[in-house]
Amino acid sequence: MKADSQRPKQREADLNAAIQAMSLAKTSTILPAKAVFSSVTALLTSIRVWLLLFRKICSRFTPSQDSMINEVDCVELGLSCADVCRMLDQGTNGKKQEEFSLPVYDAINQLAL
Repeated sequence: MKADSQRPKQREADLNAAIQAMSLAKTSTILPAKAVFSSVTALLTSIRVWLLLFRKICSRFTPSQDSMINEVDCVELGLSCADVCRMLDQGTNGKKQEEFSLPVYDAINQLAL
């Protein structure tokens, strides 16, 4: 049982680390990638704020298993987005916009939408 109660706290710490990483990645010189990092930073920050509000509201009521599942799913979705951005950051690191082929550049643009 103790391991189960530790998991949400660890995932929340992972979420905070991902927000910091995305904030650093926003310095990318590739404009569409920079837009992706900014969007994901906003998404992750929104998830963190939602978690705080959700827990405060739910603390007044008996917590249900449904609410816990939604909380975990939301954090996992945010962390998955952060993983995609980390890979994008690694792939674009040190490169200039004109170094990417058109399909790669278009894929980055699709993420930015």
